[in-house]
Amino acid sequence: MWFKKFGRGLLRFYLSVRLVFTVLAIVALVGVGIWAGTALDTQIEEDLLFFGDRTTRLYYYDENGAEQELADDRVSGYENALWCPLSEMSPHLIDAFVAIEDKRFYDHAGIDWGRTASAIWQYLRGNRGFGGSTITQQLIKNLTGDNERSVRRKIEEILRAVELEKKLSKEQILEKYLNVVNLAQNCYGVRTAANVYFSKEPAVLDAREAATIAAITNNPARYDPIRHPEHNRARRDVILREMHAQSRIDEAGYLSAISENTQLDVNERARSGRVNSWYADMVVNDVIAALVAQKGMSEAAASRMVYCGGLKIYTAVAPELQKIVSDYYENEENFPLHEGGKRAQSALMLLDPHTGDILAVAGAIGPKGSNRIQSFATDSKRPSGSVIKPLSVYAPALSRNLITYGSVFDDVPLKFKENGAPWPRNAPNIYRGLTTVNTAVKHSVNTVCVEILQKLGARNSYCFLREKLGFSSLNEQNDLGAAALALGQQHTGVTLREIVGGYTALANEGLYTGTRSFYKVLDSKGSVILENQNTPKKVLERADAAILTMMLRGVVQEGTGRALTLKSVTDVAGKTGTTGKNCDKWFVGYTPELLCGVWYGHEYPEPLNDVKGNPALAVFDTVMSAVLAESTPQKKQFETPEDVIIVRYCKDSGKRPCEACLLDPRGERLEYGYFKKGTEPVQKCDRHVCVEYCEHGGVATERCPFSCRYQTALLRVKRSFPYNIVVEDAPYTYGGRLEITGRIFTYNEPYYSANDNTKQNYGIKKDVVPYNRACPAHTAEDFWRRRAGAGE
Repeated sequence: MWFKKFGRGLLRFYLSVRLVFTVLAIVALVGVGIWAGTALDTQIEEDLLFFGDRTTRLYYYDENGAEQELADDRVSGYENALWCPLSEMSPHLIDAFVAIEDKRFYDHAGIDWGRTASAIWQYLRGNRGFGGSTITQQLIKNLTGDNERSVRRKIEEILRAVELEKKLSKEQILEKYLNVVNLAQNCYGVRTAANVYFSKEPAVLDAREAATIAAITNNPARYDPIRHPEHNRARRDVILREMHAQSRIDEAGYLSAISENTQLDVNERARSGRVNSWYADMVVNDVIAALVAQKGMSEAAASRMVYCGGLKIYTAVAPELQKIVSDYYENEENFPLHEGGKRAQSALMLLDPHTGDILAVAGAIGPKGSNRIQSFATDSKRPSGSVIKPLSVYAPALSRNLITYGSVFDDVPLKFKENGAPWPRNAPNIYRGLTTVNTAVKHSVNTVCVEILQKLGARNSYCFLREKLGFSSLNEQNDLGAAALALGQQHTGVTLREIVGGYTALANEGLYTGTRSFYKVLDSKGSVILENQNTPKKVLERADAAILTMMLRGVVQEGTGRALTLKSVTDVAGKTGTTGKNCDKWFVGYTPELLCGVWYGHEYPEPLNDVKGNPALAVFDTVMSAVLAESTPQKKQFETPEDVIIVRYCKDSGKRPCEACLLDPRGERLEYGYFKKGTEPVQKCDRHVCVEYCEHGGVATERCPFSCRYQTALLRVKRSFPYNIVVEDAPYTYGGRLEITGRIFTYNEPYYSANDNTKQNYGIKKDVVPYNRACPAHTAEDFWRRRAGAGE
């Protein structure tokens, strides 16, 4: 009897243990369920349920306002992907994938629990590769791009697969999978693979060809049929055996397919895939950024929407102008070779400044080789050089009435460094002396720009660029000084796009538009999800913008941009720029209707010492000449607002002319300038001083006969330098009344020099006999007469 009692006790123990484990299992399942429902992301994003072509298409409006597709710039989630409906696929192709990837595909509800259990067992044994994924699970992974190797990700994938099977049919899931699967050689989807490997459409693939393509999926790098045909054949044969074993191919078909090597017929054109234009890349980046900023999306989600959402994007491109730009930049022969056989890089952006529409862009020289690569037009940040001066200094100073067209500053060093070097330096390294703002802009004078910045205030300049002109690349910690703001040597630089965007404020009569590449974006259902209206913002008075435009027109007529030939066809205003060590060349110019900016330099900054002139100016000239010939501009002259008047003034004082201005020995010192009403000069010039001059060639002394004297004028200006500085107008400066001190004045010093040690403190002009020397003949005569009278 004892064994019966023992048996009953053992049974009760077994039942108790089973009950405990059952309860624990229930608790665990409830816990996992709660965790899965709260901690895991099990939802299927709405866009994954979209059935059909996921390609995003770009459009433009033609001259009649009708939308036209940019067929060469379609954007898909994969660089080389073509959609293929299931009905246009060979039955062999479908069978090959199902046989090797998921033979119970039509029977399960998203999860093959047998394969999953086997994968878990392998995981517990130390094999960290999960495996066991169904076609539904693989589709989830391909569409989300989530490849993290973790238990959490795998559980999320399983739950999403179950959810997806409830919403899509088996045929829809299989169709989507076969259109996104990676098949090596930059092929995504079976249509692209069939085109590339066999120059065929998927509908006509035989069993051998279908198995060859299906073999790639397991490991695209290893089973690439072009690079590793032996590995591909081994995997192909496994698939054919599975197809035969699963009765998806008969005995004769199996023996025929497995008996021979696969014969490829590679289509190189299809293999290369689609490389989108610089413009398309820019649009894609802009739309992604807008989705992040306006819709609060993550960058990954925004990118997925653009590449896989079947969007319609309406762009601002002008195809005929883009073709001109692309043809020029793709031809490397249009750009010179430099020392060592190197070819530099360049970028161009063409705008309608009245709307901010980017009409054309080139991001680099030569054929574009890939998608979303570095663009020197939108991505690269380089120091701007003098091209930024009109935006950072002259425009805000004009708007605050700190300067006018005719304001005069002394173009001389503002200080001397500890090593004695003058600062700032000009390029070329000369100082002009008294210089108008107009001349300073025309010849890109650094000293005047720095002095105006000091009057304006560096913070006011910085804020004008950042807050009104959209220069987000500037950094307050490093760019709040004269080097960045007046000389264009920013710490990390600015983009070409920022520069041309800033110039819209000048070209658009004081209204800043910035730049835009697209107008609106529609989702796959036709609903508008983004609009880019780009409302102009007033940052300058119209008169200030017009006056600065007149100054910049002088740059191309007589200044640093005078080599431009386009000025003979239409009004052009613009500014050149060269950075430190001659590493970057810039030119930004505009006509009454178009705005264009060009950057030129090496990819990795190095001096362009062998370059003559400004290559950016030459590119602008050539491209814009072709553009204007194509677009037939309606306006050829800049308009002047009614509140801008033309006034004659003295260019040595910036004031109204006086009689002495007409006596300047250099000739006419009067010119016409543009002024806002109320800011025109009203006081008479007090810079020119009448003095008597001896016909023997010097300022008249008391010994010069009246018969030898005549009236001239010199310049009243105060200067003092620690050593010899060449100043262009130094030979014409006034130093007060001439006094004979008993010494002989040399031919190369001004009459007001106190002694030989200080005579160079006021500036000289190299290799020029000073006009303001004392009369050499009568000064010497007086000196010897005095010596004779003293009995020496």
